[in-house]
Amino acid sequence: MFTVPIIAFYIGLYFLFPQKEEPLMWSGGLAVLFTNVVIAGYVISAFSEEEDAVDEQQQRVSGGGEQGDGDLAGPRVGAYKQRTD
Repeated sequence: MFTVPIIAFYIGLYFLFPQKEEPLMWSGGLAVLFTNVVIAGYVISAFSEEEDAVDEQQQRVSGGGEQGDGDLAGPRVGAYKQRTD
């Protein structure tokens, strides 16, 4: 995906805007536009993913299954850590 703005720049420079007075400026603007499109795609992709972390946290709080101990806090450390040996 990071190559899309670079490809758009060179396509704009050699094929779309060679007759313009400042083809580098127009090609740079096209590359910036495609960079924003790629970033928007990543943001939409991130927001459309399922929230596995929230599901695991709710399972821990509710005590569902073998994992749930009803503790919302992070991992236990120090004197509060449960020995497994």
